[in-house]
Amino acid sequence: MAINPDHFYDKNYTCLHCDTAFTSKRIRSGSQASVKRDADFCTYFKNQRMNPILYTVAVCPACGFAFTDQFDKTMTPLVKKLIAEKLASKWTPKDYGSHRSMEEAIVTYKLAIYSASIKGEAHSILAGLYLRVAWLYRFLEKETEEKRFLSLAVTEYEQSYIHTDYVKDDKEMSEVRVLYLIGELMRRIGKYDQAIRYFTKAVAFKERTIETGIINMARDQWSLTREEYKSTHPA
Repeated sequence: MAINPDHFYDKNYTCLHCDTAFTSKRIRSGSQASVKRDADFCTYFKNQRMNPILYTVAVCPACGFAFTDQFDKTMTPLVKKLIAEKLASKWTPKDYGSHRSMEEAIVTYKLAIYSASIKGEAHSILAGLYLRVAWLYRFLEKETEEKRFLSLAVTEYEQSYIHTDYVKDDKEMSEVRVLYLIGELMRRIGKYDQAIRYFTKAVAFKERTIETGIINMARDQWSLTREEYKSTHPA
């Protein structure tokens, strides 16, 4: 399906590492309606080539540092030195600021994961990056890679929950939502016992949250997990 250029705009960025000014394509908000959403919040659009997650990451064409709007804007001299040594010195200038394929989007996310790891970004930031790579592999029907990145994502979400860094790094990620998401990711990688435990924790919020939709989803996925466990562990 063809890309509609009217649904894009150029966003201006300044690299957090080397201060290079550059632009990168973004999808206009509300330019197309979603057609479905998976239980782990993966959203599908009629034209998947214009799925906004393909354009979430900005990549500096000069040094290769990749980041999202959620990255901490501070950059200490030590971090700049590490990025220069581990990333910029090995970077061949390349521009990811135009229209992207799924495969190119995956490259930008992997660059962002590497950049975030060097910079020491919060667990919640890494978790979100890993999860979106998993979704992109899902779109490409590459199940092995999808599950690998789901596993990496859920490890980071567990650490985010333990350290409660999701509170300041993602305004949409409440405690009940992160518990539910950990449960769903555990279910998808076949860790049914852990999934049930996290879904149970989420449901326990039923009297303490206005997010009734998440509570209902947790109940539904708890039941589904029980059925999946029984089908893979016959008596």
